[in-house]
Amino acid sequence: TTEIYTLSLHDALPICEMVLLVLYVKAELENVASITFPNNLQWCFDVKDAQSDESKEGVFLCAEDVAEVDGSKGQANFAMRFPDCKKQCTVTFDEVKKLCRDTITAEDSGEFVPIMGFDCRGLEITKWQPTDGYVVKSTGGTVWEDVDLGADPDGWYEYCEKCGESVSIQELTFEFRTHKAKDRKSVV
Repeated sequence: TTEIYTLSLHDALPICEMVLLVLYVKAELENVASITFPNNLQWCFDVKDAQSDESKEGVFLCAEDVAEVDGSKGQANFAMRFPDCKKQCTVTFDEVKKLCRDTITAEDSGEFVPIMGFDCRGLEITKWQPTDGYVVKSTGGTVWEDVDLGADPDGWYEYCEKCGESVSIQELTFEFRTHKAKDRKSVV
């Protein structure tokens, strides 16, 4: 079950329920068969300390990275400390079973698609900043690798010689939704 909450992640939630932050992405696709988010993608986010107003922009995270969690035998994909905070903050990527997927298809054009879940401890992800590393396939079969979806605020534009048509990704938007996860598949 997915619900949209207006509360922040540090507001009171029942302790017995695991709540994940899920990134939903929407775009208008023209002659694009798919946008793929590879597992080795370097995600760029703005983050905020869950206990203060301290924030950091342009933080890169990757599902393939492994970080040790202080005072625990556990691991996360990312760990950091805000300068004025003694406690370590972590993020663990979570492929929410039966919800998230790594590809947006032509049929998804104009619809929000759940891409990846994030188990955030001690911090909040406040903004996604698309960068490079995405794989785009046209309806004609041309594949572009290492596409930068954030380079031009108006969108991404190419020409497919195979189908003789322009190809574009426009109006790229995102939102985060909290998800009460029962079926979890942590990437670490």
